[in-house]
Amino acid sequence: MTAADRTLRRRDHLVIVAVALLISFLQRPGRISPDTKLDLTADPIGFLTRAAHLWSPDAPMGQVQNQAYGYFFPHGFFFAVGDVLNLPPWITQRLWWAILLAAGFIGVVRLAEALRIGSFWSRLIAAWVFVLAPRVMTTLGTISSETLPMMLAPWVLLPVVRALDDDRDDRPLWLGAAQSACAIALMGAVNAVATAAAVAVAALWWLMILIRGVDRRSTLVFGGWWTLGAAAACLWWVVPLLILSRISPPFLDFIESAAVTTEWTSLTEVLRGTDSWTPFVSPERAVGAVLVSEPAAVVATGVLAAAGLAGLAMRAMPHRRRLLILLVVGLLAICLGYPGALGSPLRDTVVAFLDGPGAALRNIHKFDPLVRLPLALGVAHLLARVRIPARTGPARRAHAERGFAAALVVVIAAFGSGSLLWTGGLAPAQSYRDIPDYWTQTADWLHDAQRDAPAPTRALVVPGAPFADQLWGLTRDEPLQALAQTPWAVRDAIPLTPPGAIRAMDSVQRALSSGRGSPGLAAALAEQGVGYLVLRADLDPSSRSARPLAVAQAIARSPGLSEAAQFGPMVAPPTVDGVVVDDGLRPKLPAITIYRVDGAAAGPTLVDAAAMPRVSGGPEALLSVEDSRRRAGLPPLGPALLAADAARAGLSPSSPLIVTDSPVDREVDFGRVDDHSSAIRSADDPRLTKNRVPDYPVDGQPSVRAQWLLDNQPGQVRVTSSGSAADATQPGRTLPASSTAAAFDNDGETAWASRGLESAVGQWLAVEFTQPRSDLAVTVTTAKALGPDVTSVLISTDTGSTVAQGLKPGVPTRILAPAGPTHRVEVRAIATADGSGGNQFAVADLAFSDANTGVPLAIRQRIVLPTLDAADGVGGWELGPELGQRSDCVTGPGGRVRCSPALGLSSETPGVFNRTLSVPTETTVAPTVTLRPVPGGELEALLARPGAIRAEGRSSVADPLGNASAAVDGDPNTTWVAPDPGSAGTKHRPALTMTLPQAREISGLRLQTPSDYPARPTRVTVDLRDGGRRVGSTTVTVGDDGVVHFPARRADTVVITVTKHSDLININALGFAEDGPVGVSEVQVLPGPPNPQFDDARPVQIRCDSDPTGPYGLGITASGQVHRLQVTTTAGALRRGEPVVATACPGPPLTLAAGEQELSVNPGLAFTVDAVSLPVSGAPVASAPVTHPRVDRWDATRRAVTVDAADADRVLVVPESTNPGWHARVDGRELTTVVVNGWQQGWLIPAGTAGTVALTFDLDSPYRWALGLGLALMAVLFAVVLLARLVPALGRGASTRRSAGVSQRLDQRGVVIASAAAGLLSAYLLTGPWGAALAAATGIVVWRLPARRRPVLPFATMLAATAVLAAGPWHGGAAYTGYGIWAQSFALIAVASAAASSLFSRER
Repeated sequence: MTAADRTLRRRDHLVIVAVALLISFLQRPGRISPDTKLDLTADPIGFLTRAAHLWSPDAPMGQVQNQAYGYFFPHGFFFAVGDVLNLPPWITQRLWWAILLAAGFIGVVRLAEALRIGSFWSRLIAAWVFVLAPRVMTTLGTISSETLPMMLAPWVLLPVVRALDDDRDDRPLWLGAAQSACAIALMGAVNAVATAAAVAVAALWWLMILIRGVDRRSTLVFGGWWTLGAAAACLWWVVPLLILSRISPPFLDFIESAAVTTEWTSLTEVLRGTDSWTPFVSPERAVGAVLVSEPAAVVATGVLAAAGLAGLAMRAMPHRRRLLILLVVGLLAICLGYPGALGSPLRDTVVAFLDGPGAALRNIHKFDPLVRLPLALGVAHLLARVRIPARTGPARRAHAERGFAAALVVVIAAFGSGSLLWTGGLAPAQSYRDIPDYWTQTADWLHDAQRDAPAPTRALVVPGAPFADQLWGLTRDEPLQALAQTPWAVRDAIPLTPPGAIRAMDSVQRALSSGRGSPGLAAALAEQGVGYLVLRADLDPSSRSARPLAVAQAIARSPGLSEAAQFGPMVAPPTVDGVVVDDGLRPKLPAITIYRVDGAAAGPTLVDAAAMPRVSGGPEALLSVEDSRRRAGLPPLGPALLAADAARAGLSPSSPLIVTDSPVDREVDFGRVDDHSSAIRSADDPRLTKNRVPDYPVDGQPSVRAQWLLDNQPGQVRVTSSGSAADATQPGRTLPASSTAAAFDNDGETAWASRGLESAVGQWLAVEFTQPRSDLAVTVTTAKALGPDVTSVLISTDTGSTVAQGLKPGVPTRILAPAGPTHRVEVRAIATADGSGGNQFAVADLAFSDANTGVPLAIRQRIVLPTLDAADGVGGWELGPELGQRSDCVTGPGGRVRCSPALGLSSETPGVFNRTLSVPTETTVAPTVTLRPVPGGELEALLARPGAIRAEGRSSVADPLGNASAAVDGDPNTTWVAPDPGSAGTKHRPALTMTLPQAREISGLRLQTPSDYPARPTRVTVDLRDGGRRVGSTTVTVGDDGVVHFPARRADTVVITVTKHSDLININALGFAEDGPVGVSEVQVLPGPPNPQFDDARPVQIRCDSDPTGPYGLGITASGQVHRLQVTTTAGALRRGEPVVATACPGPPLTLAAGEQELSVNPGLAFTVDAVSLPVSGAPVASAPVTHPRVDRWDATRRAVTVDAADADRVLVVPESTNPGWHARVDGRELTTVVVNGWQQGWLIPAGTAGTVALTFDLDSPYRWALGLGLALMAVLFAVVLLARLVPALGRGASTRRSAGVSQRLDQRGVVIASAAAGLLSAYLLTGPWGAALAAATGIVVWRLPARRRPVLPFATMLAATAVLAAGPWHGGAAYTGYGIWAQSFALIAVASAAASSLFSRER
């Protein structure tokens, strides 16, 4: 038997399975990989039980289970069997991987045998190439549900080939169709598109046979049986999928966009197999990240692609035209959205389609089997045709040697590409051994705490995180997802709830992550159905989540939240001596702390429809309204109706309308949960994010938008920029105070800043006038930013440009713009102080004036609320910056204060707060303004203590709990933190200047420092001064007790300069190591007592008679009226950054005239506006008391409550996400749906209605029937195939076997012309007109080449494309060459030459 005739035997199968097992068990043995879904390893049976229902009340906020049904078979079934057999989850997982690898390997070999492609050994190598393709290695350890369909694609195609192409097979057509359908069934439906893409290989093959015309009757008969078999295989998941499509929230709008999924789909990347976008953006896919960034990996995979194309170009390759058609179709499916050089002319259309109607197809890399299978078979054929050099003539031997060398390179590349397998790289490094017991204890406690509740409240896990990445390992899914027995929720990156629910959760997330807390938080949580907060401290710092320490402080500062339980040990990121993490902001905390929410009641509620408050705004505004009510001493708001939802339901509550400044027009980075929103946008601002929608929408509610004014006139000017740190596309967290508005607010403390981590040179800020302007003078004031200062700018207009040099931060520079009328003036950075490109360009102020008269052009931005209807009865306005200020400091356990600039964040409106209101009728309001202290000199003046030591010095933060004053405040829990050594530079050593109330004798100091962070001074220089005259200077080592001694001198000033400090490495929030700063908690002057403690109770007043133009001139302006504000608070509240309520001074009321009215609040220099409440004088206070109906039944999809009759219409509220699948009926009569709180279920119960209200998720029954009958039908399919195998007579049947047909002889010239035209059209669709021309030229070259040399061209040009890409792979240290024209051109030539080789059969 020759190598070409040898086929796989049973013992070969055993060897393959053994190798697959070895490979799988080498991947981090003993650890569970975060593969596909946590439930499969944590509780597969419980998961499948829950998946039997379409709706899950326990899932976050209540939601439909997105494609959970797809796990029933085979994925979930396999893991359930492992669970029943008590196999450790990691072993079950590795067995699963081994089965996938073995199935794919054997399938490719069997397919090659049926197609008569290659030899025994070349088929094995081809199978190795297929199962270790980049897509497989990228997905197997993290999302094997996508690997499964690809591994079974050969098995779907194999029966088609045997039935219609292989004369050796005598099985009836129906059996082949049924076998193929079984392979389809085994693909499951975790991802329906991946399954369909894998089946497309066989479907296209069948279609090509049908078109070819070989015994079309048999082909059609097979197609009929195949369709029936596929229906039996897929009915169990197709029907649930169709049901789901009717009721699922539009979550596809909020995940990766088509612009991202198509970003790296060049021909070179796709041919070598790196067509998935995830390795390019996620280092978690460790193997994939190596394959896209390492030149060696690029070369190995590129060589294999070149070999596959060369094999397909060989004239002896069986079925090469069909295989090439599959390849080209695959390239068309994947590459049409490529944005680089020689990209498709349909790019924009394709991206729009994938973000719109074709959103389900957005992850186009799932079509990889169409490309990978032909290339693998091409490798099999190429290697089989290689001759081993023998003792023949020199010319023939040289030719054989060259072929053998090329084949050897291919074999080495094949095994080299899979070398990462032997290092255990398929499983992520964050794989874990087990979920810690404290998570199970938490789930059990939550269940026990509500064991007797008919409808338990929800537990909200905080802080939210895009994915669950813990110190002990990455699960991706939340641990409670698999463990919880009661409702729970978390704000993660892929919420499968309505947009309104996400916005409501975001308001809570902001309140907690800021560390500020909220007076109305408990009431808002109770209204959301949240009865418990689960604070976790085991998140990894790299999880892009809020710091648990800040969340703990926010909870402590929010009344109505009380600690209920703790579980687990004290946890913190692991460190070693001399190393801290995240500026010391992650101290040890209990792994889990559970807090109880006061006032949270379980189950449904009833509320008077007419009494329900109406709110104009988004769901996120309800927390702000609750805050305002709490400060005013009012009861909680209760269930509320958004104005848009009330109108949609036809309700007209009698309560007056509460107007808020939400929803705000923003862009959002949907992949993050914190600091992911842009600054407020104007109507004509360009879109920067790539998703179809900019933000989670609020249906029917107009947005609050920014508007630019020129001399107080709208529509006259527009401000644009190259980008800002306030954009949602900003790397890291967004800085809302750094938008373009900051350059026009007449506040030198704020500045527009370009996006971080980009070159400062080339960044620009521009003003566009609707009417041309002449003779302009431009005054530019730059500001300090990241990196070296910008020193030169280019001022460009429509008529020319001019350069200004020598700019310094904070110093205005007046520049005359080029003469002549211009519509646009641009300020562009062109040079920095050190001659480098810099990092960031910042402009504190950009002013324009008439160059001749000096008259300024006043440009500013205002925020405009939507217009209200004249009939709207307004009860008040609740306003405020949605993205408020955050402190630099946070208080941890034991009162220890920790400070870092990574914590602080300026408000998006740090200075004067303005809103333009729509006032239906003249209205009198009683304003109340909530202020937040702003660190700075003005706040320090309010905190100054007469007769106490004062301290000054450069600090890393301005907060009084962490600046120089913290070193002398008598509180060892506060610490002065010097600037970061990297930012301070070598010129400035950390220094502290202490000014004593009066001169006295000083002979020593006692320095008290924290034990962990910041670094401890070990050597200092002490300068003593008296009346400005130096009287002594000593450099001394700091003792272990912190005491330094020096000769006694009489002095009134002490300057401490740190010349040496303990070694401390800080791993910052981005994961980079840096030198830690130095700091001191307390400095005690010796001899003398300790510093007196700060008097927190000392009253602080800002009175009505303060200077209105001074730093404390607080006031509110509207309708031409100016009203002064007064503040009474305490020094402790100011020092801690707590909110301060400012009230109107005595005088006439504030009256808002009808129409558009601009409201401005001046908070002075010591405060920023946190909230503005404008209740209408005399308006009734809206509040909706609730009652609790009797719950008779409360299941996942069927519920029943009993209501008594009432004289008024009521709304039945269920604190779960609204969904069109839910229906409520009384005596068979459908109740009207009402959306409550912007996202919750509600139904209108007419007056006089009494009895049982039946709540049913009507689609759950057809869902369950489809699952049950469909799975039964699939079982019948498998039983038939198994019976045919057990009963040989059923597997034979000449009457059903296709008869030997004669191919219809098509006109070969016509076939060639049509094929060439189709090829050129494909080239045009892939690469545009220039690409089509290049493909045509390639075809001419191929036509001129001898047939035996034609495979050399695709091999060589694909190698050239690979070499270009290897010179600049993604994140390889050089510029990425995958976008360039050379790699794309060479890859196009490679594909075109392979395709053309199949058209020209004659030898030349």
